[in-house]
Amino acid sequence: MKFKQKYMKPVYGVFISVVAIWSTTPLAIQWSTLGSSFSFSVVSRMLLGLIFCILILLFKQQKLSLDKQSLSNYLYAGAGIFITMSLVYYSALSIPSGLISVVFGLTPIITGVFALILLKDSFFSLGKMIGLLLGLSGLFMIFKHSFVFAETLLTGLISVTLAMTFQAFISVKLKKINSQISALETTTGALIVSVPLFIVSWFALGGEIPETSLKAVLSIGYLAFFGSVIGFMSYYYLIKHASVRVVGIVPLITPIFALLLGSTLNNEQLSIAQITGISLVLFGLAIYEYGEKFLKKYRL
Repeated sequence: MKFKQKYMKPVYGVFISVVAIWSTTPLAIQWSTLGSSFSFSVVSRMLLGLIFCILILLFKQQKLSLDKQSLSNYLYAGAGIFITMSLVYYSALSIPSGLISVVFGLTPIITGVFALILLKDSFFSLGKMIGLLLGLSGLFMIFKHSFVFAETLLTGLISVTLAMTFQAFISVKLKKINSQISALETTTGALIVSVPLFIVSWFALGGEIPETSLKAVLSIGYLAFFGSVIGFMSYYYLIKHASVRVVGIVPLITPIFALLLGSTLNNEQLSIAQITGISLVLFGLAIYEYGEKFLKKYRL
């Protein structure tokens, strides 16, 4: 009982911080590319994030684990960061920030599919299957509208969907590796692997240092510290100390805040078809997370 009380108040604070960071990250990504290339924005963020992680390790006098399992963990996590973030930053050039958050809201569902394949976890329950079908139907509706609306919008949607799918795959792969290292070590190791890849990618796309706006500079700094370091560590803490029910609420409510922020701060507008598709995605996610409990409670 004392253990639960000890962590109850910090969990509330961490929960709020995770929701705030996840809600603001898509908009910050868009702002970070203003007057700049997406490759420069992402390499700047990740390089700064790596510097922050190293400074934290030095302050804590902590060393990275270098056993075979940990190195494998760093490699997969680093590949996940490089591919996922490259696709997300590219998609941010053409689709609203709120839509990025909505697509990533499907992560728990797609993660469940990969868990079935790689970990042989149970997935085919009625609630989860209904949630999966509703979520994919909503995504299809958004894609269908984008296909007739603009080619660039469709390209952005494909990119962010691939990013979300690959992140889900990597998270399950890391679960399978099951390396017993801290979130700080995982983040630092992953950035050590991914930052050189981002640098090579930036050089391959021109390697120019553009004249960025103040808003872009501040956004890169925010993403480096809060998005790349604090956000990851906070989410790890939440998974460790909060219930599954609490963690499951995060991807349900962050798209709503992200859409509101995009509308009020970035003048982003959505069509009726997109709003309908978004509603289906969020409803599908809710059914996926809580549908089974509802069916058991009312014996349906």
